[in-house]
Amino acid sequence: MVLLALVLTTGTFAYTYTNFGTATLSAYMADGNFATYVVSAEQPNWESILPEGEYGSEILEPIATGDDTEFYSQFPDEGEHWDKVDEQPADDLDTYVSTNGYGDWQRDLYELSNFTGAGGSEVITNAVIYFRFASGGGYTVRAMAALKTNDQVFEGPTITRSSTDFITESWECPVNPATDEAWTWEEINALQAGITARGSSKNKPAIITQVYVQVNYELSIIQGEVPQGDLFEITPALDYTGDIMIKIYLTNVSSILKAYKYLNMKVYVANSLEAEETPDYQVMSIETGVLIFNIEGGSAASYKVQIVGGSYRLMSDNPDEWGEGWSIIPEFYCEVSQR
Repeated sequence: MVLLALVLTTGTFAYTYTNFGTATLSAYMADGNFATYVVSAEQPNWESILPEGEYGSEILEPIATGDDTEFYSQFPDEGEHWDKVDEQPADDLDTYVSTNGYGDWQRDLYELSNFTGAGGSEVITNAVIYFRFASGGGYTVRAMAALKTNDQVFEGPTITRSSTDFITESWECPVNPATDEAWTWEEINALQAGITARGSSKNKPAIITQVYVQVNYELSIIQGEVPQGDLFEITPALDYTGDIMIKIYLTNVSSILKAYKYLNMKVYVANSLEAEETPDYQVMSIETGVLIFNIEGGSAASYKVQIVGGSYRLMSDNPDEWGEGWSIIPEFYCEVSQR
C-alpha cells in the first residue's frame, strides 16, 4: 500500500490510496492506515513576494549655492545663503534669508545633496519641494517654491502670509515639469530647488528659514528570501513502528519557470535521517525534481515537512512581462510509503 498525497499551496488537499497487493505489507497495510496527513495552516505565503514594491523617501538638503542668489540679506551675515535654510529640523529665527521688503520678486536656488538610497532601481513617484517662511513685520508677504531642471526654472503656486509665525508649505511635482515625464535619478541629482518671494514694503520682508526636497519612490523587490512555513504533517499510526520514505515532487515547473530566474527552497523534515546530516535540509529548486526523506522506526508522534529558508529572483518587477500561465506558487506532490 502506498499513500499518495497532493499538497497545493492554495491550501486545498487531496489524497488517494493505491494498493499494490504486496504480501509483505499486508499485515500492516490491509486497511491502508499506517499513516495519515494533515495540511498545515502555516503554509508559506508565496503571494508576499509579488513585486508590488516597498515605498520609501529621502530628504535632499541644500549643500551649495545654486544659479540664483537674489535675496537681499541673510542672518547671521557669515556664510552663504544655502546654509541658512538647510537645517533639519528648521531653526526659524536662528538662521534665515530675507527679501528686501520693497515688493520685488526675488529668488534663491540651491544645489542639493544627491540621493543615497538603494542603488538607483527605485521608481520615483514624486518630488515635493518644502519651504518654511514668515512675514517679517506682520504684513502680507508672498512666496512660492522654485526648482530648476533641464535648464528651466519652474515655480509653484503663490502662498500668502501675514503672520510672523513660521509656516511650512510645499509643492508636489509628480513628474518633471520640463518633460512631463516621470523623474529620472539623473534629473533628481541635477535638481536645484529654492524659493521665490517678495515682501510688502520697506522693512516688511519675507523671511525664509528652510528649504528641502523630499523624493518619494517605490522599490520593486524582485529577489530575496523565500517565505517559510509548514507544508504538511505526517502522523504514523500508533501501532506502526516501521520505516517511512517521503518523496516530494515539484509539479508545476513550467509555470514557475515563467516567473522565476531561480527558486531555491530549503526543505526540512525533523527526525528524518537527513535532519541528522549537515546541512540538515535538502534544497528543492526548479532543476531538482524530487527530494527524498527517510524515517527510521516511526519514533516521533508526527513529522512536519517544512520550508525553512531559501532564495529567489523573479524574471522582472512586472508580472505582465512573464508570459501567460505564470505562477509564483510552487505545487508539490508528496508520496509516502513504507521503506
